[in-house]
This record gives sequence, structure tokens and C-alpha cells, in this order.
Amino acid sequence: MSYRCARCHHEFSAPSEGEGELACPSCGAEAGLEPIHGIPLAMKLFGMLVAGVVVLAVGGGLLSRLAG
Repeated sequence: MSYRCARCHHEFSAPSEGEGELACPSCGAEAGLEPIHGIPLAMKLFGMLVAGVVVLAVGGGLLSRLAG
């Protein structure tokens, strides 16, 4: 699993939490280690929807300028 240190912002990989103490390899902090989560599917789909709307709006604006 990947973690990010809240103290020095170093990202590192470590085995699961059940195996021994977890500490940042850069600064040695044991507290403030946050697991890194991926981007949720809903957020990816919303981003693609917004990008599609922007492309259609810009394309329609350019098409109306060329036709008019």
C-alpha cells in the first residue's frame, strides 16, 4: 500500500498495516501517515462529462463563426 507523510510530504510504499511499525523513510515520523487512494470512478466520469461539454461548446462556437 502507498502512503504519504503529512510532515514531509514524502510518498512511499509499505506492506500492510498489520506487519510491524510503520514509519516514514525520509523523516522517520510514525504519526501522520496517510494512505493514498486512487480517483473514484464517479469523479472520473464527471470529469469526462465536463470535458465533453466543453469540447461541444467550443466546437459549436467555432462552427457558427465559420458558417455565419
